[in-house]
Amino acid sequence: MSSVVIPVSPLKSAKSRLKDILTPDERENLIKNMLLDVYTGLKNACNSIYVVSKDKDILSFSRELGIIPILENDTKDLNDALQYAIGRIEDDTVAIVPADVPLIRKEDISRLIEKVENRKRSVLICPSRGGGTNLLILNPKDVIKPSYEGFSFLKHCELCRRNKVKLYIYSSFYISIDINTPEDLGEVFIHGRDTYTYKYLKELGISAHPRHSSAGRFVIVRD
Repeated sequence: MSSVVIPVSPLKSAKSRLKDILTPDERENLIKNMLLDVYTGLKNACNSIYVVSKDKDILSFSRELGIIPILENDTKDLNDALQYAIGRIEDDTVAIVPADVPLIRKEDISRLIEKVENRKRSVLICPSRGGGTNLLILNPKDVIKPSYEGFSFLKHCELCRRNKVKLYIYSSFYISIDINTPEDLGEVFIHGRDTYTYKYLKELGISAHPRHSSAGRFVIVRD
């Protein structure tokens, strides 16, 4: 049996690097649309999906989707929040997925979870482009402690080595893309036209154009 937990930061402070192109309300709605894409990619891959957050609005939104909400209780950081949530989950295998990886729906997550479910004391990691961790699957759920922030991919690999845990590294272009900057939005326009995130950005009049220079791959503009 397996579950997924999705940590979500308070909406008011999330995605500040998009402030030059999106208003605070638009950033909040972007997070909700990305969460909807993540949920769509996960809902047939596991028994239960949980969201852990301090934000009551995101917990209410999650409940409407059929996600089980977990209100953070005196947690000091992301790792503490994940430990708290994992402690509330009964399943042996737990996957951790951020809320800002909308292209995850293009991957067969059930296959990845099954790989870990079938081998005790195992971990699967999908790294992000910046050295973070955009998918972490644990069997059993306490085989290593989540160690996010910084180069968490390397931290998780080292924890597996130190604890003699079987480690699977799965490199996925789609899962590696997390949305933090305006240029990140360009990946959604190229690869995510079937996502809620893409539809929402189009509704806002946002578009992406190629940039052939060392300054980046995309130019993001609004009508």
